[in-house]
Amino acid sequence: MKTRALAVVASLALATASLSLVGCGGEEKPPPAAPKRAAQPAWQDAFDGVPELFVVMRPELIKRDGVYGNLFRTLVRSALARERIGGANALELVEGSDEVIVAAHRDDEAGADDAAIVFRGVPASMDPAKLVDGEGRALFRSFDERSKVPEWVPASVGPSGAQRSVALFVLPDRTWVLATGTARARGRQAFANPSGRPLPKVDDRALAVVRLGPEFVQKPRYQKSVVVGPLVKKLSSATVLLDPGNGGLRLVLAYADDDSTAYAEMQVKRLRDALVERDRKRFAWLESAKISRGVNRVTVALPVPPRLLEELPLASPGDLGL
Repeated sequence: MKTRALAVVASLALATASLSLVGCGGEEKPPPAAPKRAAQPAWQDAFDGVPELFVVMRPELIKRDGVYGNLFRTLVRSALARERIGGANALELVEGSDEVIVAAHRDDEAGADDAAIVFRGVPASMDPAKLVDGEGRALFRSFDERSKVPEWVPASVGPSGAQRSVALFVLPDRTWVLATGTARARGRQAFANPSGRPLPKVDDRALAVVRLGPEFVQKPRYQKSVVVGPLVKKLSSATVLLDPGNGGLRLVLAYADDDSTAYAEMQVKRLRDALVERDRKRFAWLESAKISRGVNRVTVALPVPPRLLEELPLASPGDLGL
């Protein structure tokens, strides 16, 4: 009924407009088309498609989560301390961003690393010039103030000169990109000439997402494994999604064709049953795992073990071996 009512209103509006044009004795020219908005620099321009390793974390959501909030804060603080990155601003950058994205590719033949860490929704108060290390020294300095996209480089370079391949790009919409290796040169070119690539699709419900492409899932040691070998045959990618609270994990295995998908579904069920039978006390929680098959997809929904639901909110650096 609502759709029909909208159609009637639209028809009356068009009829009224037509009558008014006739009454004016002329045909009104259509309004000029709005100018096409130029593409803005975006982090995804630095990669050709979805990177082999693609990790998305949503700090603001994770911090508020009753199960994983404390664990996340503990891991972030320990990591910053280990890398000797100090100051409240560095902590604010990681914990205060809407999303932290890790994108990486490894070209073994060329021996080159291609990686970037993306901070989306960086707090408005953040300034690259105020990021400091453990001794309070500035981490970055401006590289070229004339460039279209601000680029910052390490303020000091070690004896090996490895830091020369690192750069921090400040993009529109409070997005920062820390690029290393070949991603720096390609990013500089792409940000100066944005192509308007679409964002990779990521489940909005998940607190964190980890996707491994063919370069990772098709490694020879996995193919030869008695346990996972049958699962990686014709496997295109493996994605792990962490749902809020006690929602658990979702493992999504993508395959090349329907036959491979059906075979993988059977293997996943066999692996689950074998683990439970081998040690029921330890793996009894796997019995409630839900395994389903879609179009070239096998999805495994894993619950969080009851013991972890109790222990994760209380985790300390000592418990994590940090």
